[in-house]
Parts: sequence; structure tokens; C-alpha cells
Amino acid sequence: MPLPRSPLRAPHRSDARRNRAAIMRAAGEQVALGRPMPSLRQLADATGLGQATVYRHFSDRRALLLAVTREQVAVLRRVAERDADDPAAFRALLRGVLVHQVSMRPLVDELRRLPRPDQLGQVRGLLDALRVPFARSQAAGHLKGDVVLDDLPIVFTMLQAAVDSAPDPGTARRAIPVLLDGLFHARP
Repeated sequence: MPLPRSPLRAPHRSDARRNRAAIMRAAGEQVALGRPMPSLRQLADATGLGQATVYRHFSDRRALLLAVTREQVAVLRRVAERDADDPAAFRALLRGVLVHQVSMRPLVDELRRLPRPDQLGQVRGLLDALRVPFARSQAAGHLKGDVVLDDLPIVFTMLQAAVDSAPDPGTARRAIPVLLDGLFHARP
């Protein structure tokens, strides 16, 4: 008897891969506009796929949310790898993560409502993507020596407090350089 398909495993058939890509693209477009994660029914309508097809790929919104965030972390990894030879690039990379956090408030809010193990898994994935550029930046003297990778979730939480209390995203964005200045040595 064949094993059931894992929601984490990519489909093998080309039409299934196209369908999954269309669902992820439609969800990503909504998130990029700063909107909440669409329902699976809305995604079926947006992609022209049947609801059963969407549910074959994602059993529920949680599965879709986790897939979208994994994809965003994969993009972050590619950017980090692209700039691997420049230890000074970590500041810009981290700034991008923080700007993304502010601009994607609905997505962040949904992630904060996930069960604690899912939240911790997402944070761990993000930290894993930042680990090598963080170490290179610190070794090159850009990042302060007393900062550790596990301090970054505290920075994310501090920024989220600014987002939660700010009347508009522009106000919260002003906190980003302040947070970065606390982590990095002054630029020459």
C-alpha cells in the first residue's frame, strides 16, 4: 500500500507542479500586497483551479501559510548566497528582513497565531538562513562581537512591538535603523 503524500513533499507530475506553483503565486501576490493569507476557496477562484485541487496541495490555511513562509525563507537564502562574498551585505540583508516584517503585517499576524511549535520552527528556519551571513559579518567586524544569532528574535519582537503600536507602517519603519545601529559597529 503506498504511503500518503506528505504536504511538505513537492508533487512530481508536471501539471501538479504547475498547479502548486499557481496556488503559491496567487497566495504570494496577496501577501505581497499586505493582505491576509487568502482562504483556499479564494485561491481556487483566483487560480481557476477546483477546490479539490487546491486541497490536494494544501490541507488547510496553516499548511499554505507554512509553505509560503518556507518559500520566502528560500528566497532569503538565495539572496544571502548571492552576497556571500560581501560580509558588509548582512546589514542590508537584515534590513530587508525587518522591512519585510513591517510590510507583511497580515502575514506576520497570522504566523503569530500559529501553535508555538510552528512559530518556533519558522523562527529557526529564518535564523538558519541568516546564520552564515551573520557569522561572516561578525568575523569581518561589521556586526558587534557581543551579539549572538539568537538575539535576532528579540530584535524581531522589538520591531513587532513598534508595528503593533504604530498608527502607520512608516512610523514602525523608523525603528529599523535604530535597531540595526544597536547590532552593528558605526559605519566609517
